[in-house]
Amino acid sequence: MRFGFKISGCFGDVLYSTPVLKYLSQCHQDKLDVETNYPEIFENNPYVGLIYNPEKGEIMPHDQIFYDCNGHNFGDIQKQIRKMHLTDYWSTHLGFILSPKEKTIEYYPSEIDFELPESNYVVINPSKTWECRTWSKENWERLTEKILNLGIKVVVTGKNIVYGDNDQKTFLKVDNSNVINLVDKLNLSQLWHLLQNSLMVITMNAGLLPFAGSTDCNILQLGGAIDPSYRTPFRHGTQDYKHKFIGGSCKLLCQSDMKYNVLEDKKITRWNGYRSPGCYENKPTFECHPSVNGVFNEVLEILKNEKKIY
Repeated sequence: MRFGFKISGCFGDVLYSTPVLKYLSQCHQDKLDVETNYPEIFENNPYVGLIYNPEKGEIMPHDQIFYDCNGHNFGDIQKQIRKMHLTDYWSTHLGFILSPKEKTIEYYPSEIDFELPESNYVVINPSKTWECRTWSKENWERLTEKILNLGIKVVVTGKNIVYGDNDQKTFLKVDNSNVINLVDKLNLSQLWHLLQNSLMVITMNAGLLPFAGSTDCNILQLGGAIDPSYRTPFRHGTQDYKHKFIGGSCKLLCQSDMKYNVLEDKKITRWNGYRSPGCYENKPTFECHPSVNGVFNEVLEILKNEKKIY
């Protein structure tokens, strides 16, 4: 009987666990069976044997020995992910940390089965999630117009995902008739090929960020309240490979600071009192978000490096 690997969470969280699975598979010199709520992430993976989807009632056999990476909640207390890379978060449940060269996110697409946009294009991901991780609709539309004016196509991606009753990840509608709208139209493998063949992907800290890290594309990561060193995907042993981070004027990165983990009554944050994902300094706007012009300047730099403009 093979060893098993159990992992659940949101799309991005599960992606960050794939280097852990690869390492364990190589240790055992065998594939691992996987139980997960995101089975599509592990399809075609050479380190995976059987895949069980508990949301369809598919459960790993009770007598199977497995590595359990699930661990957000311990009773009524939620384990915090403040100053830790998400791959480390999963591996430390099992007693180890991977080296930078071992942290590359793993995804294995099927052969391409759809037509990519003709000529050069940029992919944007106007995701709508926590306020601190949501760039405004107006910002996305202004940036889109600037890119289109360069003669570069803009492809919009996004997906509606609901986790329970109080956590919904969706997208902002970019009102521009000249964009290529592929929101909710691609499977995971098709999305991978779209990113792989793009000039760049522009996204905040959303599920598309780690997924883009499984490709060789340029990533332009928009800043928020989380320190990018704890979310930026590793490629070729570094977080700097084909990656640019553009933040705002506020450099506190408050959601990566443990001092904000204490509520007003000085008790450690519990699941039923989890601090809201707003500005922990109570500023009226998210100063950690970049400006449109700041982002566009980085877009120009990447396009120049790719010799698409001069």
